[in-house]
Amino acid sequence: MSGGLSQRLADLPPETDPGFGTAARALLARPDASDEDLTAVLEDADQPEQTRFNAFYCLQVRAWRRKDHRRHRANTDRYQSRFGRHPMFFYLQAEYYAALGGDPANLDAALTFAVEAVERLMGVPGVLHLAAEIIADRHEHDPDSDLRLLLDAERHIRQAIALSEGRYPRYHATHARIATLRGAFTAARASIARAIEDEDSTGAEYALRIGDYQLIRSRIQYAQEAERLGARQEEATRELRQIRSQVLEIMGLLAAVIAFITTAANIAAGQPARPAAGLLTLAGGVTLLVFWGFHVLLIGAVGGGSAWRRVAPAVVGAILVTAGFLMTGWGPTGAGAAVHQSVGQGA
Repeated sequence: MSGGLSQRLADLPPETDPGFGTAARALLARPDASDEDLTAVLEDADQPEQTRFNAFYCLQVRAWRRKDHRRHRANTDRYQSRFGRHPMFFYLQAEYYAALGGDPANLDAALTFAVEAVERLMGVPGVLHLAAEIIADRHEHDPDSDLRLLLDAERHIRQAIALSEGRYPRYHATHARIATLRGAFTAARASIARAIEDEDSTGAEYALRIGDYQLIRSRIQYAQEAERLGARQEEATRELRQIRSQVLEIMGLLAAVIAFITTAANIAAGQPARPAAGLLTLAGGVTLLVFWGFHVLLIGAVGGGSAWRRVAPAVVGAILVTAGFLMTGWGPTGAGAAVHQSVGQGA
């Protein structure tokens, strides 16, 4: 174990410093910062606790970057009692549950620890980025979850990008995910394009990162096409409902015409002109009112149009009924006599 490594670990900025994560990653790039050397510092009881925690954090960062989630979880469980009171440990706990899979309970637990980490480590870009990433995971698995969280996620990731001066392509990729979930596809494509362009091709995780970025780009295209298809489907559904309403209206109109013709033939047979005209007018008004009620019950709930267009048939029907009463002898008595006369003639 190199004494220089332990000194560099001790010289890392405080956990609450925004540059803590950057300094830890820079330390990991040194050849003497192997997993074995970091573990030796971690297990050395003579080292200060903060130095040992810094070694623990570096091991966790390396495991997470390699997607070695099993080792990450094992280290978290093993050293929880020793380092659980450190502010950065809440960040590691959020990673722990985020790596367990897409189960909603795990994502909720990850989000709880991520929010706690943000409160304790305000202004640390990596912590803000993880919170935004977990919210994105949660919304991808549950699109109906609280949309306000997406705004919080976008606020976190924008702050992380600003604090890190845009140096980390992965932050732009996470912003692309969040913008996609919000439906801001232009911003999403711009962010993922920048992430792909800025990623260091000499890095050890370059292939893994580019694979993730290409997957995000495919999801952006898929989400945009799905939204377009959904809009077209809604339009087609609306047109089908309008066609159904029109078909029902036509069927009602045909039934009304047939009913009126049949009634008119029965009423007009052998009647004088004035009573026959009155009874036909009365029958027409009643028929119009009946089928207006049919329209209101079966079609009016889904049909459009102004209120006047919906009420006009009822007004016209009432006018015809009134005119029919007047034309058959100025009231119901005359109408009844005309009907009685018609029945007598038929007999």
